[in-house]
This record gives sequence, C-alpha cells and structure tokens, in this order.
Amino acid sequence: MNLPEKIEHYTSQVGSISETILNQIKDDESDWDMPWHNGLPEAWNPVTGKFYGGNNFLILWNEYVKNNYPANHWATFKQWQRKQSGVSVKKGEEGTLVMFAIPKTEYRKKNNLGADAQLDFEFTTKEEREEAEKNYYFRYYWVFNAGQVEGYDIDQADLFTRSITDTDRIKEFVDKTGAEIKRGGNRAFYSIVEDFIQIPEIKKFKSVNGKCTQDLNYYSTLLHEIIHWTAHDSRCARQFKWKYGENAYIFEELVAEIGTGILTTQFNTHPIPRKDHAIHCESWLQILKNDFSYFTEALEQARAAIYWLYKETDILPYDLKPQYTRTLSENKVKGWEKLI
Repeated sequence: MNLPEKIEHYTSQVGSISETILNQIKDDESDWDMPWHNGLPEAWNPVTGKFYGGNNFLILWNEYVKNNYPANHWATFKQWQRKQSGVSVKKGEEGTLVMFAIPKTEYRKKNNLGADAQLDFEFTTKEEREEAEKNYYFRYYWVFNAGQVEGYDIDQADLFTRSITDTDRIKEFVDKTGAEIKRGGNRAFYSIVEDFIQIPEIKKFKSVNGKCTQDLNYYSTLLHEIIHWTAHDSRCARQFKWKYGENAYIFEELVAEIGTGILTTQFNTHPIPRKDHAIHCESWLQILKNDFSYFTEALEQARAAIYWLYKETDILPYDLKPQYTRTLSENKVKGWEKLI
C-alpha cells in the first residue's frame, strides 16, 4: 500500500469510528447509555510501554471491541518479534493502520521534545494537513493485537494487581490523589473555586439493575468528580466554565465522562450512567455532528488528566513511561462555544 492509499485508508478508519460513536450516542440518548459505559480500555503497546492516543486510540478501541480481542494491547510486527523469544504474529493476520506525527528538528528543539518523540495528531482537512507538514513528518504503521499473536502472556501486562478487590484498589487510588473530599449532602460535584469534591455518603447510592453494587456506583461517581478535580490550574489547568462560560462546561463534562470510562475500566468495572448528565447529550450531538474532532480533543484532555493521576498516585505496578499529552487549545474551546 503506497502513501496516498495509506492516507485514504486511515482517513476511512477515522470516519468509520466517528460514525459509529455518533450513531451510538443518538440511539441511546433516551436512556443515557453512552458507548464508553460498556468500558473504555486504553490501547497499550507492551513493547514500548506507551499508550496510543488521539484517533489511534479510537481506531484500536473499535477494532478491540469489534473482534472481541482478549486485551487492548497492540504493537507492530517487528515489535512483537522483539518482545520476547517465541512471540510472533499468527500467519494470515491483517494489521490495523495507525499514524504518528514525528516532530521536525526545529520544532522539536523549540518545544523541548526528545529525539524519539512521536505525537498523536489529528487533522480534518487537506489544508490542516498541509499546515501541519511544516512541523511534522507523518508516519504510518500496521499494528497487531495481542489476540493475533502467538506466545504472548496477556496476564503479565496487567496494570493493577489482582490481589485485592476492585473497591479496595479504587480506595487506594483515591487516597493517593490527595483530593479534599467532603462526604454528605444529596449531590456530587467539584468546586473549582474552593478546590474540593462533595459526594453523598455511600448509603445514598443504589445498586443498578443488578449490574453494579452500591459501592461501585459510589466510586464511579467519585472517579468522575476526580477527573473534574484535575481541571484546577495547579494540576491540568482545564478551567473551561470559569474562563469561557456555561456552554464550554458541557465540553468539560464530556472530558469527565470519557475519563471516567477509562479509569473505571482500568479498575475492572464500568462507569454508571447518570441521568443528571443526560441534558448534555443533545449539545454533544449537535457539536460532534459538525466537527467530530471535538470528541478526540476531549479524549486527549481526559488522557492528560489520567496520566497526571498515574504520576501523582504511582498506582501502576511498573515505571510509567513518558507519555505525550496535549495542552488545552483555547481556540478549540472557543470554537465549541460558537457551535452550540
């Protein structure tokens, strides 16, 4: 496959996953059951130790779900061979195409990036790509899932120990964040002005349709508020509502929803749909139909928050590799305001 064909194929993959997500949001709008409520595992490369982001994250998530793979672990043909003796891609397996932007020398020096930096990058028009080519080289790679590989022990790459229960692991994680949490009242929220999280007592929460215990419902809500907590200027500096207005806060809710989907999946559970968030669904659809890149932008802000939390809590059982995280684009948020 030559370069123009790879560009067309990659663009087609992005278009397919965006259409799938939009249709799922539209179909499930009435009962507020979003695509990420079924789990949102991070796409991980067990050879480099890095997570895939941006459109690569969405493409690999889609392939993981569609093919019912055992784990969302991906690497190139050569990387799997280097992983360890006896590991190889099964004969006849087809790869999934991902793209990385390699910063050019001048841009790398200007932004203090390492020589091996690979950035996740999105562009929606030919003009945006041409502009981006001033600073980046674009490289395409075929990657294969762990389910397409022989000789790889999936269990060895678990992010969290299985020796304690899910709720105990979440409690440990929450404690290590250092967030100020006030328990009581009748609603959950984060106050960015006073920098604390308010959440009702566990007894106020209910089990959900036999699928979720009272405890996990409580902790799913708490993890959602912790994503909001990372918005503070002393953490990830993502203060949408207070800088841009009420409409921009709807974008922050999308960031928190996606972030909760990722975090709860890491803890082997799922986020719980909250009816008080259903009012945002119509706005999300309105925006994403016009410009789906906002979903990827929200995903990247959520990933930046989670990477910050991973570093702060040191919760991973191995050394966390440096990850590229996207800074907040003020123009992007202002554009969101105009589209609502």
